[in-house]
Amino acid sequence: MTNPYAPVNETSAEIWFEESNYVSTFIGAIAYGVHIVIFFTCVYYLIKERGKHFWQWLVIVFTLFSMATINICINIRFGQLAWIDDRNYPGGPLAYLLDNQSDSINTAGNATSFVALICADGILIFRVLVLWQSWYIVVFPFLMWLASTALSILVCVQTARPNSSLWANNTFDFYVPYWSISIALNIILTLLLITRLMYVRQKVVPSMGGQYGKLYTAVATMVLESALPYSVVSIIFIILYGMKVTAENLFIPLLVQVACIAPEVIILRVTRGRALSSDLIPGQNISSMKFGSGGSRGHTSDSSSAGQVGIAEHLSMMTFPPGSAETSLPSYGKKAVEYIV
Repeated sequence: MTNPYAPVNETSAEIWFEESNYVSTFIGAIAYGVHIVIFFTCVYYLIKERGKHFWQWLVIVFTLFSMATINICINIRFGQLAWIDDRNYPGGPLAYLLDNQSDSINTAGNATSFVALICADGILIFRVLVLWQSWYIVVFPFLMWLASTALSILVCVQTARPNSSLWANNTFDFYVPYWSISIALNIILTLLLITRLMYVRQKVVPSMGGQYGKLYTAVATMVLESALPYSVVSIIFIILYGMKVTAENLFIPLLVQVACIAPEVIILRVTRGRALSSDLIPGQNISSMKFGSGGSRGHTSDSSSAGQVGIAEHLSMMTFPPGSAETSLPSYGKKAVEYIV
């Protein structure tokens, strides 16, 4: 049935373009609502626990949330200008959307989204470095991160030029490589994290039993779950954008929120004691740590933090077969390991 109130002198494709831009803001707002809950929960536990690197994590969380907040606010404001304040713009909202992509407010929105994505990828690189304890592991991902950062700057500069936009051909030439590198980087870092966790699990299980190996499986699952939404949304977006399908617009505000939520979830799980710290990473000598002396099997002089169970407590609760007092266990670095509950 033909809508008698439909815009005049506009094709169905042009109307769909306007609709996708309009609806995308609400999709981003829904994701932002989820982001608000995760952000305040994360801040609450950071302040409550006040653990190691408390201030650093707090700054990162606030930075991610601030960038995501500015981005969604700018999207809402830009929509208000297109459909309400400047509704009589020559050519209507469609012309306004296309002609004002280089507007300062829209450029600021693009910049905040790139800053958020750069921070999110940087956090993943840091987590890989912590878990692997080897700088050469992150050399290639770091170079990819630098490349994506440089391309994001070029995209920002290109979209800020007069008569340019995210859909312009000159921007397209930078935007596709940027997202391709960003998606590949996210996948590579996630695989590095999971690979390391599975390696540690294989070293732990023979000495400490399968029940302790489940911890690493759970953390690997958590890492995968945290990265999966962003990877899926990014892949769908880059396919649609590369094919120049209008539905790509539905994912643009969503990408920023999902990218910020993923590292915040990991930080939240770490803060609540449900992920691994650097103290959980095996040292070079996997079989060097033995039971403590003094007749108390499995006890060390270090104690775990409140609300957590240290490796000494885990060992003291384990039942070992007769004659196994000299059995070697994995080495977990300079400090006593904190197994996370």
